[in-house]
Amino acid sequence: MFGLARLLFFGFFSFGFISIGQQALAQKSAAAASASTAASASMDAETLVNRLVQRSASLRDLAAEVQVQADVPRVKIRPLSATMHYLAPDRFHLQSPRLALLPRQNPMELFEFLKRPQGYRGMLMGEDKVGRQSAVQLSLLPTGADQDWQLIRLWVQPTSARILQAEITRRSTGTVQMQYFYRSANPPTDPAGLDLPDSLLFEMDASSLKLPKALTADLHRGSPRDAAKAASRPLQAPDGKARVAMGFRWISKNQGAAARFFKTQKAG
Repeated sequence: MFGLARLLFFGFFSFGFISIGQQALAQKSAAAASASTAASASMDAETLVNRLVQRSASLRDLAAEVQVQADVPRVKIRPLSATMHYLAPDRFHLQSPRLALLPRQNPMELFEFLKRPQGYRGMLMGEDKVGRQSAVQLSLLPTGADQDWQLIRLWVQPTSARILQAEITRRSTGTVQMQYFYRSANPPTDPAGLDLPDSLLFEMDASSLKLPKALTADLHRGSPRDAAKAASRPLQAPDGKARVAMGFRWISKNQGAAARFFKTQKAG
């Protein structure tokens, strides 16, 4: 989906959190394991959806240190560090001493959507590849008349229900593409165990980003001279698109850190 940016993404997200060697080994191991099984796996959409629901159901409370880098047309943005808290179902907060640009969807919304299978129906669309990894493509069609979510396309490892890639279309924000990267070659053996990505790469229209007002003005004030002196762009977003890369170091998973954080915020 992202071509050259995928390779650049791995280089950028070493961060001390995930070494490039570990990522390459994990991807290679996962590719070998999934390639041998995906072609022969016999599975219907309901079975795969049930596995995704089981994986997502235990997601309640997360805290992480996050590294963010963005590539937005005509805006020079330096990488930044932040702290993220997420409390199910919809409380998300990214705290940084500097301005942060994010997709309008928070990174955990997909997992919350998957928890409610009564709100969508799934259709298997055949086998595919994400990089070297074998996957099946699963389309999820929301069933509610007033749904903001219109279409979710997932590329999933069939035997492990690990999400490798997603494309989410919503009325309010348009289409966002997401690619998931994992440090571990294999997900938890417990089917209900959390299987969170260690890094994410988003691609979207620039208008789908949450832009502070000062930067929104810069989007329309660019000139050819600005382009000539543009800084290095490791994410290399295509024309008219923006890319945001997020790398996570998980501090707490379902241990109450986010609940304590939001309680403190409310008290303050």
